[in-house]
Amino acid sequence: MKDYPDFSVVVKNRGRLPTPWKWEIYCAGKRLPIERSSDFFPSRSAAHLAGKDALTRLIERLSA
Repeated sequence: MKDYPDFSVVVKNRGRLPTPWKWEIYCAGKRLPIERSSDFFPSRSAAHLAGKDALTRLIERLSA
């Protein structure tokens, strides 16, 4: 991920309990996320881990 420092994972509260959390991937300079989760997560940390995995997959696709 060091080759792609302009990407970041952001976790936001977008739903209702018990699973309100979603992750979004942003690129520096872009106002809208370039990718976001379709699933909701029960905790901020669970959403962050899933977002990091998604970012890794995105970078692998970009590197191919």
